[in-house]
Amino acid sequence: MLAGIAGKVAVVTGAARPRSIGRATALRLAREGAAVAALDIARPLPGFPDHGVATADDLAGLVDELRALGVAAVAVTADVTDEDQVARAVEQVTDSLGPPQLLANVAGGSGAGFGAAPVLDVPRAEFDAVVAVNLTGTFLVSRECARRMIEHGEGGRIVNVSSQAGKIGWPLLGAYSAAKAGVIGLTQVMAREWATSGINVNAVCPGTVDTELLNPGDLFVQFMDASQPGGFAAWVEREIPLGRLQQADEVASAIAFLCSDDAGYVTGEALNVSGGQMMA
Repeated sequence: MLAGIAGKVAVVTGAARPRSIGRATALRLAREGAAVAALDIARPLPGFPDHGVATADDLAGLVDELRALGVAAVAVTADVTDEDQVARAVEQVTDSLGPPQLLANVAGGSGAGFGAAPVLDVPRAEFDAVVAVNLTGTFLVSRECARRMIEHGEGGRIVNVSSQAGKIGWPLLGAYSAAKAGVIGLTQVMAREWATSGINVNAVCPGTVDTELLNPGDLFVQFMDASQPGGFAAWVEREIPLGRLQQADEVASAIAFLCSDDAGYVTGEALNVSGGQMMA
């Protein structure tokens, strides 16, 4: 067990989708003894593909799994890009479980067709949608939860999910790379501003994670099969030193560590969790 998580109230955004980082994180924090508010929009987001979108049933099923682990849990439906919905969601969490002490900002995505297009060809609406869910959503939820952490006076932990694309700027992923780079910058600013309130703020930067969005025949796999020598499988072997896709649980483990007392002197970091896709 990781120290300092049991008994805390955790908010996890983007939690409901099956085989997602958000769901894995919610379950991992519950196994560590946290009460969990699982937050998701539970409907298609404008500008994003409908496949793989969580449903209200997915969110309810996750809460049942969390409670079966012996912790308190609530389902919260909100669009993280909507300021009013975020405020109501955090109010609901506070009323149901108490003020949030841990926050994992996992909600995100790369847009319709995974945003796989040269910058010259990216529609403005898609760019705005990708920035809204990845960067603006992280800002809005962090700000609202941090207010409660400061009022509560016991500090807290915030972990934002960025990406390798936020560090190196992947071609054909202009909107996504820009948004995830923004998440890293925002993480550093929040870490500096809230340090005196005892709030540690960090980011994790996953590589290529084996979620339902990477199922064979899905858009990303089709794109890689068409664009990479030897297709998607050869790209994985060539580009990932550990030679396999990353699992959502492995990202969740890094998030849980950053939420724990063991990471008490870590703040403002953007931790690579990528199987060696990015080093240093």
